[in-house]
Amino acid sequence: MTFSARCTSAALLALTILLHAGPATSGTSASPPPATASEPTIASLLDLLTAGGRSAIEVTAAGSAAAAAPASAADPELYSLALSVECRGYYRQSNLPAAQRSCDAALAAATSPLARFAATRMLATLIAERGRPTDAIPVFLESLAEAERSGNTFAVAAALGNLGAIAQFSGANAEAVDYYDRALALASRIGATGLEATLGSNFGYLLVEAGKADLARETFERALQASIKAQAHQAEFTSRNGLAHALLAAGHPDEAAAAFRRLMSAPTAEADPYQLSEAKLFLARAELAAGHPIAAESAARSAIEGLAQRSPLRTYPAYAVLIDALVANGKLAEAETLSNRLMNVVPETARGRFELLKSRARLLSGAQRHREAYEVLLDAERIREGQSIARAEDRLAFMRARNEAIAREGELSKLRDQQNLVATRAERDRLVRDFSLAVAALVLLGALIYWSTVRARRRLEAQMARRQHIDALGQLTGGVAHDFNNLMTVVQQAMDLLRRKPALQQSPEIMTLVDEADDAARLGGQITQQLLAFARQKPMKPEIVQLREFLDRQRALFERSLGAAMSLVTDVARDVGAIRVDSSQLTTALINLLVNARDAMDGRGIVQLGVVAIDNSGRGRDRRWPDLPVGRYLALSVTDRGQGMTAEIARQAVTPFFTTKADTGGSGLGLSTVDGFVNQSGGALHVQSSPGQGTTITLVFPQVTDPAPGHPPGSAP
Repeated sequence: MTFSARCTSAALLALTILLHAGPATSGTSASPPPATASEPTIASLLDLLTAGGRSAIEVTAAGSAAAAAPASAADPELYSLALSVECRGYYRQSNLPAAQRSCDAALAAATSPLARFAATRMLATLIAERGRPTDAIPVFLESLAEAERSGNTFAVAAALGNLGAIAQFSGANAEAVDYYDRALALASRIGATGLEATLGSNFGYLLVEAGKADLARETFERALQASIKAQAHQAEFTSRNGLAHALLAAGHPDEAAAAFRRLMSAPTAEADPYQLSEAKLFLARAELAAGHPIAAESAARSAIEGLAQRSPLRTYPAYAVLIDALVANGKLAEAETLSNRLMNVVPETARGRFELLKSRARLLSGAQRHREAYEVLLDAERIREGQSIARAEDRLAFMRARNEAIAREGELSKLRDQQNLVATRAERDRLVRDFSLAVAALVLLGALIYWSTVRARRRLEAQMARRQHIDALGQLTGGVAHDFNNLMTVVQQAMDLLRRKPALQQSPEIMTLVDEADDAARLGGQITQQLLAFARQKPMKPEIVQLREFLDRQRALFERSLGAAMSLVTDVARDVGAIRVDSSQLTTALINLLVNARDAMDGRGIVQLGVVAIDNSGRGRDRRWPDLPVGRYLALSVTDRGQGMTAEIARQAVTPFFTTKADTGGSGLGLSTVDGFVNQSGGALHVQSSPGQGTTITLVFPQVTDPAPGHPPGSAP
């Protein structure tokens, strides 16, 4: 058997390997587990789409499960990739109708470049399987364009490998080498050792076809090491098969046969039946070349049986080897019967017809029918010339399809550039419009901020003026109160001395005058205490007061202050917390507020007493108390449903001697006294009232979050 006869199908074998096995796993470690229905990812689906480390049944099941996963239902890209995986699994099982259905569904669902790469890759594979492989060239070129648009380096390398195989099959070996080089460089850059293994094997078959057996052997050795490193078992099987094939092409049939036998004796579980059948065909050739016709006959029959499951066209080269083996074994009658039958069924254009004609010529020559053998050889030469022409046409078809694809991609690139230019201009116009709107918004916002600042400043100036007025009035009131209190003390002492005079005790009229003067002096003393409280100069005895316990303890006193016709409703949380105040003055202040509420409601109705926590820090600051320092506070509020006050009256309510009770004899010092007490305790007082809506007076005190050690709540420090 000549070298040409041994490697006639090398290009077809290389194409079959890449289409059937695909690039192996993309990493340097073991393949990741198959995608499941619960967690398919783009990386896992790409691995399943191109992996060479799993059986066809596993790939099919994994693709179906990923297509049915909830994540795929929400992501068209995942769903389309999963269907492409399912298509590849059916293809490897030789179930071409099911593979076509999955491929059509994947194409319909593909919405992204990566998904279209996967779907068009499988479509081209099916086209190459069913018709002339050159018909798939435009689709493989489209698959490469989609891979490049996706930006996925692994997809680009896989697509380049496909084009290398189809170029090799078409006889465009220089272009095939270029594609393989680019694919191998990308695979090496991303560390895809499994992909390197498959690409290396295909390149090795190209070298075998070119008669570079020794160089092919080195290439297959590198591919084998890469497949072992990647644990890509299919790629490992392909590399070992290629090594044996290189030995056969180099003229070492005994070594090649031994290598094929080792491969057949322990095939990997992931090697598909078709791959095993191809290996058995080359084993039969090696056994025949090594002078072992009986073993060659057995291997050829086994190869025919396996190849027939895929397509009868693939069995013709194996029949040619079987005929040669039958002749070598002296079975001329069986060989002639088989040859005659095949000559009637094998098409003129079938690639195996040339090898069948050569084997028939050898058969006739062995039977001393030299004239017939010569006529068959002439027919074989005619077939070879036709195949050479067809191969040249295939190369032209490949080059034409590639050039058309390049031109079409150039047109699409120009169109995309124009679209990008339009989009850029639209984006620029949008930015200008947005900038103009932003400037207008900033101007408006600046005006609003300025107006808000002016209003806030005026409000603060008014508050400051009022506070200065109150402080000045407090200083004046405090000084007058001190002097007046001293005078009242002298008057009280004088009255006490007069009351002790025996001579005066004899006169009831005089004693009555003394008692009235003493009562007036005491009343004056009480007024001075209120004035001192307003001026914040009244001595205080602060202590930590737990508000819940304090209000429960004083409730009876508060209810008596309201009278029998009034009801007191309290709203106090159990863990409201504590404040630091003079408890007696707090009691007086609350009684003062409750009496005011009673008077506002004419002694009938419900008064509410509540306590709430206030976080006056950060963004949560309460606008009602802008002067309060940052911190946490407790607010006691007394609410009535009386006639209420206007805003102007509410602002003056805390001014000394201002009163709305002219007809009931109010002094106008009660609320101002409460305000002085609250301010002296570090808090603030707020009056909220509307005519006909009642009044709420709130006392705000700093909350004690951590009582000082040794001073339990309710005791003076």
